[in-house]
Amino acid sequence: MGGMKTHTQNTHRLKPDTGTATEPMEKSKPLKYYQTVRQYLDSLVEAKRRLRELDVTRSERLVGEMGEWLAESIFGGHRAESSSQKGYDIINNDRKVQVKTHAKGDGNNARWTEFKYQRGEFDDFIIIVMTNGYRLKEVYHIPEEIVFERINEAKKQRVVDWDAYPEYAIPLDELPNQELVSLFS
Repeated sequence: MGGMKTHTQNTHRLKPDTGTATEPMEKSKPLKYYQTVRQYLDSLVEAKRRLRELDVTRSERLVGEMGEWLAESIFGGHRAESSSQKGYDIINNDRKVQVKTHAKGDGNNARWTEFKYQRGEFDDFIIIVMTNGYRLKEVYHIPEEIVFERINEAKKQRVVDWDAYPEYAIPLDELPNQELVSLFS
C-alpha cells in the first residue's frame, strides 16, 4: 500500500535514573514531601484567585500587579484599564505613571530596572522594591525627564540604576497613606 506508514508504539520512554557507577542516585523523597508541596501550591493558587477577586491582581504577573496596586493605593489615581497598557500603568491627576516592581531575593544585589520606554510614554516613573516576603523596602518616584537624563545604556539593555537617583528615593515613613504603608513594610 504505497507509502502509508503504520503507527508503532513509542519504545523510547524515560527510564528512572539509577545514578552512575561512582555516584548513586539520591533516594526518592517520601510521599509526604510531595503532598506538602502540593498543599502549598494549592494555597498559592487560592491566594492568587482571591487577590484577583479583590482587584489587586488582574493577570498572572503577581509582583508587577502587586506593585501597581500598591502605587495606586499609596499615591492615588487609578490603574489603566488594560493590564498591558503601553507606556504607563496608572493615571494620577492627568499624569501617566509607569510602575516597576521588584521582589528581591536575599542574595540578589542587583539595583537596576530594565528600561524599554521612549520619551512621552509616561510622566513619572515609580520603582517599588520589596523583600522576598513582599514587604516594602524602597520606593523611588522619578520624573520622566530625569530618568532619560541618567539612563544607563552601557549594559546589554537600557537600565535605570537606582543608585543614580538617591534624591528620588522616598523614605517609607514619608510616603502618603501611612496606615497602608505600615501594613506592607
